[in-house]
Amino acid sequence: MPRGVLAVVAVGLIATVAAALLATGKGDGEAAHLEFVQAKTFPDSKPTEVPGGGGTMQLTEGRIMATGSNYSGYSLFRVATQLNISKGAPIGDGAVLCATKVKEPKTEIARSGEGLRALYPRSSEAGIWGQEIPETVLLQFSSHGGELAVLEVGDIEQPHFSTIQGVKLVWPEYETGPGQLKYLLPKGKPAVDVKLPFYSVWKAKATVPRATISCTLETSKGKATTRTAASLPKISPPINEEAEEENAERREEVEEEKEEAEG
Repeated sequence: MPRGVLAVVAVGLIATVAAALLATGKGDGEAAHLEFVQAKTFPDSKPTEVPGGGGTMQLTEGRIMATGSNYSGYSLFRVATQLNISKGAPIGDGAVLCATKVKEPKTEIARSGEGLRALYPRSSEAGIWGQEIPETVLLQFSSHGGELAVLEVGDIEQPHFSTIQGVKLVWPEYETGPGQLKYLLPKGKPAVDVKLPFYSVWKAKATVPRATISCTLETSKGKATTRTAASLPKISPPINEEAEEENAERREEVEEEKEEAEG
């Protein structure tokens, strides 16, 4: 099967596995449902002119949020934003390299349940239009006596990882930057505003979560870069496992009540 198809299948499998693990409950120690305990928005980047003129590009909807710290002092933090390119901009057959960078030596990109980088959307030669936007992600992270954690990430409002079809995505080699995504744009000028939301999840030990995000658009007319940065105010406090379990139980009760009402 083509790698693009495999990526889409993998996303579906992650959601299925996460749902199954959540259904087993916390008593089995298989997956803990973690909450974000601190969050901050990124400032929008300054609108940058697209090479050749006729449009701008800008990073908006940025946010950084972190979970509590586990017994080893590690916390998870998510960095999310969206690249906007105005409709009619001359971007046909261009490429956009978006990179999330963290400076701390004790910070590394988290791993999903199946061992891939916690970077979304997934690399896809078939295009990202049909790639499902997950409501939750399953990650390798120790807490509550288990080795897996579930995070809710259903805050992307649009139905696709792109507002135009034909956008392909490549993950550059890990060594060049684990938080990099390279978008390959279709031919022609877009008839609508292009919106490309993306995010990554990182694991930090005893350090304040911070990140810089940049996107560089390259076309036959030249290059242009837009960037932004933000950090959280402090190191995340220890995970309140008792409160997390109570929240998880309440979520299960709400889901059961919803199913009964719908049934």
